[in-house]
Order: sequence, then structure tokens, then C-alpha cells
Amino acid sequence: LIRNVQRPAHKMSEKIQFGWCLQCSNSHQFFLPRFLHTLHLHLAYQYALPKTAGNPHHRRCTIWTDGILWSDNEGVQTLVEIVDNSQCVLLLMSCVNGYERNMVKLRMEVIKDILSDQKDTCPRLELQ
Repeated sequence: LIRNVQRPAHKMSEKIQFGWCLQCSNSHQFFLPRFLHTLHLHLAYQYALPKTAGNPHHRRCTIWTDGILWSDNEGVQTLVEIVDNSQCVLLLMSCVNGYERNMVKLRMEVIKDILSDQKDTCPRLELQ
């Protein structure tokens, strides 16, 4: 699906205000590529804005080998990335002043989706 695409050079536009990670507790386990591909597609389709009204399948997000970055129309920017040799899912979020409630709501939904996709694609991982 996505091969050898490096993380984009641009960073999140606002100061990071929230960080969360889901980490493998067993050093011999890691998140499978299937999980990452499923997560990319799920998050892009669920949260990234459509580029045009005529084609809902083209989304406004940046996807690279290990992650995805998107902004929504409610002042929130979100990055989800697999780090530490595929042993940790990292969620970083920022928002424009005054949109903190939107960020809190979105982060609950994104964490729920990450955990759901993890249970569906790699349920035997020991996590912390």
C-alpha cells in the first residue's frame, strides 16, 4: 500500500498540546504492517477532510510509511505515527486557541479507533 515514503519535513502548525502512546510491553513484539495500513485508511477516511465535494475518496492528509497527519475544520491537527522500531503508536495533537474542546472530543475518538484497529489486526500483542 505505502512503501518507502519518508516522514514529511513540515511539522504541526501549532504547539503540541497532547501526546499519547500505546506501546508493546514485550520487546520481542511489534505492530504489524497490516495494522498500520488498516489504521491509515481508517483514520484518513474517518477524519481527514475531503479534497473536493465531488470525490469523497480523496482526502486532505499526509500519509507516509509510518504515519498520517491531518487537520480538520474544527481547528485540530492530528499526527499518528508508529515509532521505536514498530513498538509504539504515537498520537500527537494540537489546536488553535479556543478549540480545546474539539481536540478533547477528537482525541477520545482517535484513541478508541486505534485500540479497536489494534484488537482487530494484532490482538495478541502485550501492550501498556
